[in-house]
Amino acid sequence: MAYSVFVSHSARDQGLVMALANTLSKYGVGVKVAEWYIAAGQRLSDKVRGQIREADSIVVFLTGNGTRSKWVQQEVGIALGADKLVIPLVEKGTPAEALAALQGKEYIEYDPARPQDALDRAAGYVGSLKTKKEDKERALLAIGGVIAFLLLLSGDSK
Repeated sequence: MAYSVFVSHSARDQGLVMALANTLSKYGVGVKVAEWYIAAGQRLSDKVRGQIREADSIVVFLTGNGTRSKWVQQEVGIALGADKLVIPLVEKGTPAEALAALQGKEYIEYDPARPQDALDRAAGYVGSLKTKKEDKERALLAIGGVIAFLLLLSGDSK
């Protein structure tokens, strides 16, 4: 199963989202962004909840725009409620009170003067999470194969 992230952001930070999506694609990571996928007739909140539940983790842009967005705050709440790993990219100089929902969580600092540095760090981290997931899936498949082989052998001995 492919690794995917949901990206929570303010609509004003669309350029950052595109740059992150391009960087993540180099690692083979799927990117879910609510407004990229049309679900005509579906409630937007249901679509977002579904995308967050399907994602392995969520990257949240806590820029000046993102910290003021009620959607970003709701998406973080949904992700935390669904026990998803939240990977915050926090704009340099963001006041601590704007990060209340993520108090005590480690984050990647985003410097608007050098945005690609934070995007590369986030993508590298997500890439390592993808590798860990793939390794775990391979190990489970191998164990399943061994069990199937042992069952086959035990059936032959009767």
